[in-house]
This record gives sequence, C-alpha cells and structure tokens, in this order.
Amino acid sequence: MTLNSARANSQQTRLPLCAYTSIAIQIAKRLFSSLQPLSPTLPMNMDGLPDSQESQLLAEIERLRSEVERLNRENQDLQIALSTIAEHGDMIEAELHETNLKLQSEVIERQRAQNTLQGLIEIISQERDDLEIMFQTIREHGDVLDAQWYQKVCEANLLATSDGLTQIPNRRCFDDHLVTQWQQTAEKNAPLSLLLCDIDYFKQYNDTYGHLAGDDCLRKVAQTLSKLPKRSGDLVARYGGEEFAIVLPNTPLEGAMRVAEQLQQAILTLHIPHIQSTVSSFVTLSIGVTCRIPSPEQAISTLLDEADHALYLAKQQGRNQIVHYLSLQEPSSL
Repeated sequence: MTLNSARANSQQTRLPLCAYTSIAIQIAKRLFSSLQPLSPTLPMNMDGLPDSQESQLLAEIERLRSEVERLNRENQDLQIALSTIAEHGDMIEAELHETNLKLQSEVIERQRAQNTLQGLIEIISQERDDLEIMFQTIREHGDVLDAQWYQKVCEANLLATSDGLTQIPNRRCFDDHLVTQWQQTAEKNAPLSLLLCDIDYFKQYNDTYGHLAGDDCLRKVAQTLSKLPKRSGDLVARYGGEEFAIVLPNTPLEGAMRVAEQLQQAILTLHIPHIQSTVSSFVTLSIGVTCRIPSPEQAISTLLDEADHALYLAKQQGRNQIVHYLSLQEPSSL
C-alpha cells in the first residue's frame, strides 16, 4: 500500500464525535431494552428506564465519549505522522537509494583492495621462494662463488694497478709502493734506492718505425726490465711514456748502480734496431739513480726529484748513460 492510498483510507474512516455518541446511545438503548423483560415492575424515568440504570447508562456514555475523544486524538496523531511520512517519503527513499549506492561502491572498492592485496601476497610469496632457492644455492656452492669473486677482485685490482700496454705495474701502483717502502725503510733505518730509466730517442723511433712498432718496443723493454730485480719489495713500473721506474728497498747506492748496469746491458742485448739513434744502432737506456735512508723529516718527493735530476743529466751527457745523484756533488761520477 502506498502512502497516498493510506492517507485516503484514513480520511474516509474518520467520524465526528456526535456520530460516535449517537451510536453509543443506540447501543445502550438496545442493551436496556433487552433487559426490560427481566424487570417489568421497575419504575422508568428515562424512556422507561429505572434511575439506577439511567445513571449507569450515563456513566457508560461518558466513558464511551472519553474513549471516542482519545481515539480521535490518536487518529489525529496518526494522521499527522502519516502526513509527515508522505511528505518526506520521497526524500527518505532518495537517501536510502544514495546510501545503497555508496554501500555498493564500498563493497566493490573493498573487493578490488582485497584482490590487490592477494596479488601482492602472491608476489611476496614467490620472491620469498626465489630467495630461499638462492640461499640454498649459495650454501651449496658458496666455496665456488667465493673463489670466483676472489678471482674477479684480483682481476679488478690487477687492472687498476697494471699498465694496459706493457702489463707491468702502472704509475698508481708505483706511487703506492714507493710510499710503503719509504715508511718501512725509515722504520728500519735502511737505504732505499730509486732508478728512473728513459728509452733514448724514442720519439725518433716512433717517427721512423711507426707507433705500432713503438708499442712493441715498449712491451719488450718493460718485460726485460721486470725480470731483473728478484727480491720481494723490488718493483719495476711504467712511470709514463717511455720512462720506467725501479724501486729497490734495502739496497745501497753500490747495489743500485750494479742493477742499473744490468738493466742497461739487458736492453742493449735485445738488439732492437734504432737507425735514428746517435749513440747506438740499437735501442738503449739512460738511467738516473739515487739512494737515501728515509726519515720522518724528509719528503718522499725528494727521492723522486733526485732521480729525475740524475736522469736529466744522463741525457745531457750524451744518453746511454748512468748517473747517480751523489755524483753531482763529487769531482767524477762512478
């Protein structure tokens, strides 16, 4: 039943108060008329009714009138409530519909969130399984992996400290090694010797034979030099261009000079042709030598400067020479 039909039915059933009173009197008369044969001798004052029955009837009528008034009030309250519901029914229905749509949207959104969460749980579970497999593999093959990583680290260190062309230690390795030997010989109060070697007329060699031949010459010289110093701590490194440096810890000047002579002779015996050289038909070396007992008061650059100055003088004196720094302060060189 709709709200409009309920309102119409309510209006049709509403009666005036006098109608209810008339109905109640008629019912009472019928009741007393049915009782009249039982008391034929009683005096009647109200349409033949006894006084006691009249009082009862009036009391009953009064009660019925009160009941009718109460019912009318309740009917009015119901009519007001029904009217309010009818007026606001559409609004309530719209609100209910909107609320229902919101609930449906929330249900859909929660379902999507649940599906997303389930997907994430599956991904995490798969990644956990993969990590367990990796961990198991590492445990089973850990030694092999350690060896492989150690080999790679060694290769990386070799690349960082080796000269790409000659495959002997580079300038960086030389600098680090010289610092270490400087500190160690200073602690022992031992001599530290340094040799700087330069291939004579190497620019003319490149111009004559080409850069590929020049690279091959550098490789041969480097490999020959690196084979002569034998002790631990000795180092042969490419210093730059056609220059090479040899570090000889715990070696006095006399020993360093002997090593320089051996290096010079070994290069000469390679018989690498050099028609542009003015000192020999073959590739030769000029060598500067210096020796010091390091101390905390001295700078390591002092050793480098002395060897470089001695090499410069070896070139100035005609190349294919060996000059030691101390000889610069003496009447004649060794």
